[in-house]
Amino acid sequence: MSRASINWGVLGAAEIAREHTIPAILAAENSRAYALASRSGVPRELVEHFGFETGYGDYDELLADPAVDAVYLPLPNGRHAEWAIKAARAGKHVLCEKPAALNATQTAEAIAACEAAGVVYMEAMMYPFHGQHTRVRELIADGAIGEVRGVHANLTFNLEKSLSDFRHGTLETGGGSLYDLGCYCIHVIRSLLGEPDRVATIARFAGPRNAEMSAAAVLGYDNGAKAGFDCGMDAVARHAYEVCGTAGTIRVNKAFVPQVDGDGPIEIVDAHGNTRIERVASFQYPNGVAHFADCVLDARVPDYAPKNVLANMRVLDACIESVTTSRLVELEKH
Repeated sequence: MSRASINWGVLGAAEIAREHTIPAILAAENSRAYALASRSGVPRELVEHFGFETGYGDYDELLADPAVDAVYLPLPNGRHAEWAIKAARAGKHVLCEKPAALNATQTAEAIAACEAAGVVYMEAMMYPFHGQHTRVRELIADGAIGEVRGVHANLTFNLEKSLSDFRHGTLETGGGSLYDLGCYCIHVIRSLLGEPDRVATIARFAGPRNAEMSAAAVLGYDNGAKAGFDCGMDAVARHAYEVCGTAGTIRVNKAFVPQVDGDGPIEIVDAHGNTRIERVASFQYPNGVAHFADCVLDARVPDYAPKNVLANMRVLDACIESVTTSRLVELEKH
């Protein structure tokens, strides 16, 4: 590609697109907000508000526009794989909102379609692009907490009153906290401990559609490491993780949800209980969008590579299987 920026097409005007990803596209120097599509009609107000060059009342029309280089898919979870495949076949690079699909099979199909079309694919797991997580890995590598023995993550917010939200749907349709929130917790655990060998998960179901409102999981490792997470759409907002080592603990208290000021406080607690705080200012969504656009421009694989996306989905599959069967689930080696 000869120009130094890419033209973005956005399929849908979901809240996460309006609040985070479209502003990130506008902020990234290598990105241009070119087209916005909505099936409820051409979104004139949003097109004008964000400065898109054009708007479409149909997703297929946007995909047919040769000026669109890449698409962002903030659609309901059950439609991610379908439209990632359609976009790939139309020759568009794909940034797909998390979760990538409803299971590993669908995820693999979407990735294969992108590989066959020669387009870049990335799940929009944006939190790792905040600099605080790089700093956590540096601290661990420098021995700040000794050998890592375990990780615990949590991500909750209260959605109980918003019954029309698709996340109140059944697991079969992509509803529930595991799909929406658990995927983050799984990702951070895997990034620090590697692939788990087994998982056990319990969940609370409620509401008119019997949605999975909250869940808690334990992840076991053959090397003795242990991890756990809880996620939920029925509690006060929390988004943090803790890394426990033989000589201390690291706590990341603003881990997953974008901060307006970019603040990333990291607590390092030594074996004697002494605490020091480091602060890392960073903006994960603009960083993530810019990284994806660089990968398109340079024809390279994103740091959050497709094989990693698929591995994350396999663990999420195991958590959901454990919920539905009330059993410990062993993960296959890949």
